[in-house]
Amino acid sequence: MKSKRRVISNVNHEMRVYPPSSAFHPYIRTPILGGDSSLATVTEEKHPHLRARRIVDRIVLGGSDGVMEGVAATAGLNGVGADFRTILFAGLAFAFAGAISIFFSSYLSQRSELDSLKIDIDRERMEIETEPEEERKELEELLKKEGYKQQEVDVIMARLVRNKEMWLRAQLTHELHLDVEELASHPLARSASAGGAFLLFALVPLFPYLFSLGHLTALLLSATLSLLALFVLGATKLIGLAHLSWRGGLRSAAIGGLAAAVLYVVGKALSSVY
Repeated sequence: MKSKRRVISNVNHEMRVYPPSSAFHPYIRTPILGGDSSLATVTEEKHPHLRARRIVDRIVLGGSDGVMEGVAATAGLNGVGADFRTILFAGLAFAFAGAISIFFSSYLSQRSELDSLKIDIDRERMEIETEPEEERKELEELLKKEGYKQQEVDVIMARLVRNKEMWLRAQLTHELHLDVEELASHPLARSASAGGAFLLFALVPLFPYLFSLGHLTALLLSATLSLLALFVLGATKLIGLAHLSWRGGLRSAAIGGLAAAVLYVVGKALSSVY
């Protein structure tokens, strides 16, 4: 299958050919051919939805965990015959403890990953400085394997070797398969999104227990609300509510329902024993 080339025309109607690989877009921020700065804003690929996707991803992950674990916990407490006050306070304690836990675990995990990325980047930068010919040959071979023709490779390398930061990004992307954009991410914000979503959605199963309902009615309403929340979260395809997957929603709802049912049965079994 022929690779598609991206062709952009500048103000003088001179055609410029850009390599087909979308992997180049994040780090080639100036034209590959020539030095016409008027094309810089065209070739600089700014995708704000990618940042939003990462945040939404954390919200979906944290929210799904919150609902699933929350409904399982309340179902288990309901199964052992706990009163509404106990279920509410235990559920609130669980929600806050879980939110704090997921915040710190997510933050530490991301910080550790970023530290590892920085080590790899420093090592690759040093290799470009000390072994430029070897690094250049490695990148040329990788580009050829990805389907670039020799002429395209020559054009790309001629541009990259004049800017070592762009060269470094190319090495990281094609040789080490690292997500360079992760370095621009904000672990604190993403971790807060996950923790906040966990707390918010973990409260969903507790809502029916605020009212004077029977245990079975409260349990069924709690499960229904939780399954609806899981469906919406599971259907959200990382980039927002405009892109939904009903299969993903049903899968999340089914798993949440199964978890709640198992914990309810376990609670009933424990209450009969003790």
